[in-house]
Amino acid sequence: MAFAPQEQFRVLYLNAGNELLCDEVASIGSVSAVHIYPREVLKRCLELGGTAIIVAHNHPSGRLVASRSDRIMTRKLVEAATALGVAVHDHILIAREGSLSFRRKGFL
Repeated sequence: MAFAPQEQFRVLYLNAGNELLCDEVASIGSVSAVHIYPREVLKRCLELGGTAIIVAHNHPSGRLVASRSDRIMTRKLVEAATALGVAVHDHILIAREGSLSFRRKGFL
């Protein structure tokens, strides 16, 4: 994902034992943005019998900085997931410079 030409949003769906059920690309965007629909991500999680997710997206620009819109989208996803009893363990930002954990940065 670090070298992909467009932003991608991936979701790791986990069961109650935090075992991987499925790894899917939820959305592919442009060179500078990707749109994600929490409803669709959470619908898929429930279809799989999942209880938790880890999400990740990349920045093709190479910049390892969580934008304001990244943080807002993550907050909306967490709020919707919490209402459905789904845990969001982390949101990982991936770029050529490395990776950034929203949880470690205090964004979750």
